[in-house]
Amino acid sequence: METYKASLDTTSKILTGFVFLIAIFGVVISFMLIPWYGGLFVWVIPTILLLSTYAYRVVCYQITDEELIIKRPFSKFDYRISLSEIVSISVPDKTDFKFTIRTAGNGGMFGYSGYFMNNKLGSFRVYAPNRKNRILMVFKEKKDKIVISPDDSGMASDLQKRLKKGVLGDL
Repeated sequence: METYKASLDTTSKILTGFVFLIAIFGVVISFMLIPWYGGLFVWVIPTILLLSTYAYRVVCYQITDEELIIKRPFSKFDYRISLSEIVSISVPDKTDFKFTIRTAGNGGMFGYSGYFMNNKLGSFRVYAPNRKNRILMVFKEKKDKIVISPDDSGMASDLQKRLKKGVLGDL
């Protein structure tokens, strides 16, 4: 089993820190108000956002002989992808993500995750803590696409080797 780290980029760190500061500031403000519970909404929403995005953030990626596991802080939320379902793996160019919009998901707090789309790639899912070393995987079912971003760009070649090994093993 190979494990590949996945660290946050600077934008994610700044955004996460900013939301954390808003939550702390909200707590302080809510206790200064009379009655104190009048300010609950100021810190409850940022706190819920922090906790939920933390639980679903990408910690690392693990590759076994049969699957890719997107590890999260709590193993209950790990996302498993069968290698047999992957049709192709590529390292997209930075320009392939130009004018990408988030259709549903998280755009920077503890990373990037959810559904995104652009004219070049169409609709795709992202499980990435940063925006470098992106790997695009295309799946058999409905031509689904997933983008991941490990710290080590060598993960793409490791995945490709395992796919070729699996294809040859089926012959």
